[in-house]
Amino acid sequence: MLQGWKKFVGAVLGSLLLLSWGTGMAWPQAVRQARAPARVIVRGTIAKVDPAAKRLEVKTAKGETVEVVGTDKTILLVIGIRKPTWSDLHPGERVLVVGTRADGKVEALRIGVRPPVQTFHGTITEIQENRLVLETAKGKANLLTDDRTRFHVPGVKNPTLKDFKAGDRVNALGVGRFDDTWYVTLMSLVRRGR
Repeated sequence: MLQGWKKFVGAVLGSLLLLSWGTGMAWPQAVRQARAPARVIVRGTIAKVDPAAKRLEVKTAKGETVEVVGTDKTILLVIGIRKPTWSDLHPGERVLVVGTRADGKVEALRIGVRPPVQTFHGTITEIQENRLVLETAKGKANLLTDDRTRFHVPGVKNPTLKDFKAGDRVNALGVGRFDDTWYVTLMSLVRRGR
């Protein structure tokens, strides 16, 4: 009985093989597909930047220096800047690079800058449009707000910067320091000025 099944299966497979040759069909062959290069992640601090050449040197926590090269397709993400360019990357900033390794370098697909963060406690001394100066225990701080800044004023629904005035004591969270100015993500009124 087992012999009969073997003959039957052999005959069916043989017929299929002959049929495929006769009709010009080929059996599927293993196609060698080129593998996409493996992605690498580099975390560290920008040591050097060359905006014109779209190149960075990133120093990792292990003390290694990794050369990062960009292309026209590299996506830059910098908090506080809507359309960042390579000129918006600065030495000393924390950075996360996602890319592929080639010739000892990393070709960047995405570069995200993790800007410094600082809290401020002080008195507003000046407000001009979306900029303000805050007098703190450590000196003056230049702050910049935009449409993403959230404000908190007790008793005021949907407050804006217009709900603050010189003399008010505030707490502010600054993210990203560029040209001695911090971008404010959150500002809360602590006490009204007199």
